Amino acid sequence: MQNTSVLMSSPEYFRIEYSINPWMIEGVEINLELAKDQWGGLKSTIEKCGAEVNVIPGNTVYPDLVFTANSGIIKDKSVLISNFKYQERQGEEVIYENWFRKNGYDVARIPSEHKFEGRGDAFVYGEYLIGSYGIRSDKEALLFIADHFQLIPKIAKLVDEKFYHLDTCFQQLPTKNNDAIFYPPAFEDQSLSEFSDLFNLIPIHEDDANQLACNAVVINESVIFPSENIEIIETVAQLGCNIEISNVSEFMKSGGACQCLVITLQ
Repeated sequence: MQNTSVLMSSPEYFRIEYSINPWMIEGVEINLELAKDQWGGLKSTIEKCGAEVNVIPGNTVYPDLVFTANSGIIKDKSVLISNFKYQERQGEEVIYENWFRKNGYDVARIPSEHKFEGRGDAFVYGEYLIGSYGIRSDKEALLFIADHFQLIPKIAKLVDEKFYHLDTCFQQLPTKNNDAIFYPPAFEDQSLSEFSDLFNLIPIHEDDANQLACNAVVINESVIFPSENIEIIETVAQLGCNIEISNVSEFMKSGGACQCLVITLQ
C-alpha cells in the first residue's frame, strides 16, 4: 500500500454564518455533533484506506478552515498558498502558511491580484497542472503556478456557480486507464477536450452531480463517496476501485463533501 498522508482540520467551530456559494444559505443550522461524527467517520475511513491523517486545529473565527482542500497546491515538499476570493476566508491563508512552514514545506505565495483556491481548483498530475478557473480562481493564477512548478498547464473554464471549484465536478480515479468522472454542464467546454488526451472521461448525471459525486476523495485504490445513492458508484466499482461511503451531509450544506475536507500531502 502506498505511503499516503493527508491534512484535515478539526470541525469544532464549523458553522454557516455567511453565503459565498449557492449551497450556503445564511442562517441554516448545522448539527455540530452530527458534523463532528461525520468528520470523524471520514477520518477513520481515510485511515482504513491506508493514509495517515494530519490534523490542523479548527479556528473559532474561520469556520471554513475545515475545508483544507482550499489551503493551497502542493508539489513534493513545496506549496503555494491560496489567495481566497472572499474576505471571509482570507484569514485562513496565514494559518495554513504557518502550518506548512512548521511542517518542513517550502512555502511561497501567488501574486495577490490573482485569486486561487488551492486543491479545489488545481492539482499536480505528473508533468501537468490540471486546473479550472472562472468562478473562484483566476486563469492568471493557474499560469503562474504552472510556471512556478515547471508544469504544463491543462486548464478549463467553469461556468456554473453551483460547481464553483474543479473538485465539485471532476475527479480522477485510481485506475490504470486514467479514468476520471466529471459533470459536463459545469464546464464551458462540455466535452472537456482540454483534459481528454490525459484522461478517459466518464460523464455523470445531474442527480449525481447534485450529491457532489465528483467530490469523492481518492486514497490509494479506494474512492470515498459522500452518499451510497450515487449512480456512478457502480461504474467506478466495475473499473476496479474499492468503494467506501462516508456521509458528510452537514458539510454539504456549505457546498463541500469528502474531497473538500482533505488535501493530500503525499
